[in-house]
Amino acid sequence: MTTFDYEPSAADLAAIEQEWPLIAADLDLLDAEIAMLYAAADGGPTALDWRRLRRAEARVTRAAAEVTARPAHVCHGHLLAEVGMTGCGYGCKILRCQTCGAEQVSHRAVYGCPAGKNAARVA
Repeated sequence: MTTFDYEPSAADLAAIEQEWPLIAADLDLLDAEIAMLYAAADGGPTALDWRRLRRAEARVTRAAAEVTARPAHVCHGHLLAEVGMTGCGYGCKILRCQTCGAEQVSHRAVYGCPAGKNAARVA
C-alpha cells in the first residue's frame, strides 16, 4: 500500500479558500437532502423540509455565481520571490508568488534577452 506524505501546496490551499463558499453551500444542500430522505421514512417531508431544501439549492446557485464571478488570484510584484534562473543565458529569473505558489518567468529586455525583447514588442 502506498502512503502519501505531502501537504497541500499554497496554490491548493488558495484554490480551496477561493471555492469555500460554494463548498459550504454544497454541504448545506447535502444536509437538506439527507433530512428529506429521513423525513420520507417518517411519513414524508414537511413544508419546512421542502423550504429548507429550496433555500439550500438557492444558496448553491448564488455561491456558484459569486465564485465564478470572482477573479482568480492575481500575483502582484511585491508578492513575488526569485526562486531560480531561467537558463536562457541572459540572467532572467523564475519568480514564485508567495501567496499562491504560482510561478512565472521574467525575461528582461534590458538584459538583452531576445524573449524579453519579443514580449516588449507584443505588449
